Amino acid sequence: MKNVLLRVALAGVLALPSCTLPNMAVEPTFKEQSQELTVEGRKAYKPNGSFMVGNYRVAQVNRGWRNASGFSMLGYENIKMNQRYEFSLQSPAGDQWFAFGASRLQEKNLRSDNGITLAVGKNLEYFVTHFTSPVSGQWCLLTVDPGQYVLRKKFEGELSNGGQHYKIAPIYKLEGSKLPAGDIVGYEFLQDGKRMAAVQVINHGKVWLAKELEEDSRMVLLTAASSLLLYDKLQGTTDEMADMR
Repeated sequence: MKNVLLRVALAGVLALPSCTLPNMAVEPTFKEQSQELTVEGRKAYKPNGSFMVGNYRVAQVNRGWRNASGFSMLGYENIKMNQRYEFSLQSPAGDQWFAFGASRLQEKNLRSDNGITLAVGKNLEYFVTHFTSPVSGQWCLLTVDPGQYVLRKKFEGELSNGGQHYKIAPIYKLEGSKLPAGDIVGYEFLQDGKRMAAVQVINHGKVWLAKELEEDSRMVLLTAASSLLLYDKLQGTTDEMADMR
């Protein structure tokens, strides 16, 4: 229980404007040549509230409850969790796209009385979002997250409509720091090895877009970035559940 209270207190401190983390480190050349979009109105304590990404509006947000099931016996835990998402992205021209997403996690751990936890399964977290463009058709975003920096090479992520493909890569680096952050601080989207967009998911959030993008590609990447801004990782929740027992 003490660890749960500590996490809640820390989250409250980081929510204050004067106590935010350093910004995500973006590749310098891409940052210089891209368009930076600020995020306004995104609040951790109001998960279903709307917010702005530049002059695009994320609205009609519906983040469902976390559903958990499983069991714990003699130090062995087998826990499953999932959560659903819905939202819309509205362009300055009045176009509106609807997106539907879900996250899923299954953890199998051995937990000792002294607090040491050993994973006995892959413990991968899946996040998927579907949306449709009137120009480029149906898109799917999928990330598979092993949940630890040391396992970052096992992270998989893609945004695709079957014809076009963007690789999604996690970012752990913060500006001014040589050491990686303990968790993912953002993501970048690459097409044929070239950076086309990036999204910072810590603090209030931030998005960078390549300036040469056409409007349909902008909406595709902004919808994907918005889904990641709404995504609340399930990993770590099982630790809080264990602390409360």
